[in-house]
Amino acid sequence: MMKPITLEIVTGLLTTFHLCRQCTVFFDQAGLNQSLHQNEMDQYPLDLKEEELKLSDWIRELRRLYKHRLLIKLIDICSPAGIYKSIRHRIRTYPAFIIEGKETYAGWDRSRLEALLDRYIQASARPLQKGRA
Repeated sequence: MMKPITLEIVTGLLTTFHLCRQCTVFFDQAGLNQSLHQNEMDQYPLDLKEEELKLSDWIRELRRLYKHRLLIKLIDICSPAGIYKSIRHRIRTYPAFIIEGKETYAGWDRSRLEALLDRYIQASARPLQKGRA
């Protein structure tokens, strides 16, 4: 079986804060937990929420298309890893997609990203085909 292709997605992630396990139970029973998280989400600008929804739909579609052949890692641009990846790969626009730590694509052109992923998947499958012959 072939090793999955690693796709790192560097983007701004909407952050909500969660309570400890005991407090979550208490807030759930009081009916407050959902409204607490909803209030946090409501404070984000509409364009950021729409972008995150678009990206999450895109990620679900990639998981459906590539199944076991793709390992997806989400990286927040505000995290130390996000800052490092942005500097190392010279990323200036988001979302950015880093394939196998080698090639970077930034933007929303789904067909371009899928073409890059297909190329890496085909390249990783070639050594297996040669070994079987």
